[in-house]
Amino acid sequence: MRFSVIATVSTLATGAFSWSPPWYRGSTCLDYDHAQHVANNFKGTIDAYTTTLANKIFTSDFHDYSDSVIELINGGCPSGPKTLGQPTFSSLADFEAGQGSQPNITFNILNLWYNCDTVFMRWEGPQPNPYSTAAQEPVRGIIVLETVTSKKLKSEPYLIKTVYSEFNSGAWLYDLGVFVPTNCTAASRKRDSKLARRTPVEINA
Repeated sequence: MRFSVIATVSTLATGAFSWSPPWYRGSTCLDYDHAQHVANNFKGTIDAYTTTLANKIFTSDFHDYSDSVIELINGGCPSGPKTLGQPTFSSLADFEAGQGSQPNITFNILNLWYNCDTVFMRWEGPQPNPYSTAAQEPVRGIIVLETVTSKKLKSEPYLIKTVYSEFNSGAWLYDLGVFVPTNCTAASRKRDSKLARRTPVEINA
């Protein structure tokens, strides 16, 4: 991927930024520092949400897409209030109303990639149910942040216009206790038995 960089990080620095905005540099392409800043901005709306931050880093026509989140909203039901494939949040106001009413969720950024106008990150979340003493499944996902350049603030030369986010919502539902599997050992044996009767071509198909 052009301009791609892989960085293993647990948190991203938040301090003041001394770079010049892209229109001063004669370029509108993200560099590594800007990509880190964009990723850290979005992370902040999940683990330390404020309306001030959301207004500062998103465009006015912001959209967020996540079938994983919609599956959680629907509780795994096929006829829930949200339609898969549609925007989870179709405006900045929708995002502020939805995310602003949710508890903060801490997560770690495992990898970070970027190109000229898009930031990609892989993340791992904590146990969704901190009150449970039962073993919980890890939740990991991928987030894609499409950006546009902005002259609104020198400290925010790149605003987030669109977010695409998917993660292991099945593990999330399990950890919350919404989905309770039964007789997992028997289910595993049944699946292994079926695979044993199939050819390698069938298994890989």
